[in-house]
Amino acid sequence: MRVIVFVALALMLTYTVIAALKVVRRPAPSGPAITAVTLANDHRAALLNAGLVAAADRLSAAPDEPLDAIELALKVAKPAAKGGAVVSGDEVESVAGAASNADWKAAAKAARAAGASTWIGVLDSAHGPMNYEVNVAPGGHRAMILAAAPPAVAPPAPTSMDARQMVFDLYSLLAPLVICILLMLVLMRQTRKAREAMGAQIDAERRFRLAVEAARCGVWEWKLDEDTVFMSDVMGAMLGWGGSGVAQGAEVISRVAPEHQTRLRQALRDAQAQGGFDVSFHVPISARGGGAWLDARGQGFGIGANGYASIIGVALDVTDERGAELRAQMAEQRLQYAIESVSEAFVLWNKGGRLVMCNQNYRKFFNLEPKMTKPGAQHALVQKIAAASIRHNEPASVGQPGDRQVEMVDGRWLQISQRRTADGGLVMTAADVTALKRQENALRRNEEELQKAVHKLEENANELAELAAKHQAETVRAESANQAKSEFLANMSHELRTPLNAINGFSEMMAEEMFGPLGDKRYKGYSRDILSSGQHLLALINDILDMSKIEAGKMSLHLEPLAVADVVEDAMRLIRNRADAAGLTMLVDAAPDAPLVEADYRAVKQVLLNLLSNALKFTPRGGRITIAVDRLPAGDTQERLKIAVTDTGIGIAESDLARLAKPFEQIESQHSKTQQGTGLGLALTKSLVELHGGMLEIKSKPGAGTTVSFTLPVRHTASGDAAIVARARSAAA
Repeated sequence: MRVIVFVALALMLTYTVIAALKVVRRPAPSGPAITAVTLANDHRAALLNAGLVAAADRLSAAPDEPLDAIELALKVAKPAAKGGAVVSGDEVESVAGAASNADWKAAAKAARAAGASTWIGVLDSAHGPMNYEVNVAPGGHRAMILAAAPPAVAPPAPTSMDARQMVFDLYSLLAPLVICILLMLVLMRQTRKAREAMGAQIDAERRFRLAVEAARCGVWEWKLDEDTVFMSDVMGAMLGWGGSGVAQGAEVISRVAPEHQTRLRQALRDAQAQGGFDVSFHVPISARGGGAWLDARGQGFGIGANGYASIIGVALDVTDERGAELRAQMAEQRLQYAIESVSEAFVLWNKGGRLVMCNQNYRKFFNLEPKMTKPGAQHALVQKIAAASIRHNEPASVGQPGDRQVEMVDGRWLQISQRRTADGGLVMTAADVTALKRQENALRRNEEELQKAVHKLEENANELAELAAKHQAETVRAESANQAKSEFLANMSHELRTPLNAINGFSEMMAEEMFGPLGDKRYKGYSRDILSSGQHLLALINDILDMSKIEAGKMSLHLEPLAVADVVEDAMRLIRNRADAAGLTMLVDAAPDAPLVEADYRAVKQVLLNLLSNALKFTPRGGRITIAVDRLPAGDTQERLKIAVTDTGIGIAESDLARLAKPFEQIESQHSKTQQGTGLGLALTKSLVELHGGMLEIKSKPGAGTTVSFTLPVRHTASGDAAIVARARSAAA
């Protein structure tokens, strides 16, 4: 800071001397007009120079913001400067102001050719002469330029000089010089005081260091940016150097035991960021010869690149304390390990009734919290809490006099022994004798329980025999009932279908008026109603008959290669009129590479008709029904084809999905109550798909529609046919 002040004062002094010489050598003006022109030009030059200095400082601090530097220069040099620019090499980096006719590159070139850091001159342009003042950065790479109108020209100077004006100018210029001298005197006085204070501080530090080293305490300073360590004589001896000096940080760390070097580096990083330094480490080679333990503490100070620049602190040799502490810890650990290794509970009290130590079994046996058994706990308080875990107390049948046996609330039995120590303390042990105590009772109970088990097994054997007989009878009865039901349904379906065929045939003839008009037009409508009802009833009977065949195991498939797209087209043709009448859109999305499948044409068509009928029933007007046919990858199983029917209908709740595809099951809803049917459609569809070796899947969400998909194997193998037969037999059973 002092250097900067001295430089500023020197610059001011130089400026004052130069200005004074100009005033002395300047011709004396003969009138007010000449004086005004000269002062205006000097003021204008001062403004331009001040603007350049301010801009150069800004450009040095922020080299990536040339426009900010130009705007600052124009602001300082206002109104003398008309415009400004920063030129780097042959390129104009940034321009500001209203000097549109300025030739910035020519001004920068002229300044570099002059070889000076500041150049002032006038260059001609297309619009007339322009005055430039240029500040060239060291190296000549970057130039800061301000442009202004050419300076005013004063008339020829007269030969005489105004003495009073000259005295005034000299006084104005010498006044800053006097102020500079006074400031320099004040600064020199303050510098002398600072040196005296620094000498006193150094002397105090020296006395403090002598006092610290007299107490065998090592002093050190670690400069983090330079990674150098200053050590006092004691510190050097502790680290094995033998005296004071300066060493590299890596050398100091190498003197530390390898297992502690990482800890020391981490402590240095923490101190650089936070300031505090506190670490203990072992030095294998020290003044002791066999190594030493050091406790180092310090504090960061100064500002560095990544935090504190240095850490200063002290180090103490704690080898003896560490050794004593280690020996005490090892003795305590051995004792603690010994009492923990025994299976009995162990507790030791001193003569004042305070707890010295106990093992985990003591806390476990008497259900004591760890916080209640800390060293120093009162004997009466711990015993009171331990007594809550005891149910029964009696003298021991074996052992020494005074021993007793207690039954714990959890059913265990303990034998407790108490003895006085030589210093008046009390030691107590408790062994778990539950096994010995219960051995006799256990043998007796085992014998009784064995007799009861034998008797129970005999009773269970008789009950199992009776249950097996009842189960066999119920199975035979259920199979007979199921067979009778299937035969009845098959017979009744045939019996009902025969008269229905006649009813449907005659009603169709009447509706078509094959043998002439019926007379009243209502008869024709009635005939169509009879035909529609008969066809619906026939469809229901056909479903019942097919379901009964499947359950009876009499349904056979006629497998043949067929194109699923053709079956889809046939089913769409039969259902399209109903879809158009219901105001629904039907779409088909079939994969072009779908292969032929081995399937029963009638069964696959029946499956598609059932799924399309359900979609028509439960899709409101304006909805859409889509049939998609995709080829599934073979994977580890045989190749399959997937057919999916998707509608935009009312959907099905997730809780009702499990009930679908079961015979005679229908999901009740406001919409489905208006639809007729037996509930056999999906059950029959599922059975037909499974007979082909496929699988039916239903996905739905209320209000978002339903997708029912099924898969068919492209080829039937021997194992696949065997599985189909097995499923058919299982369905029949």
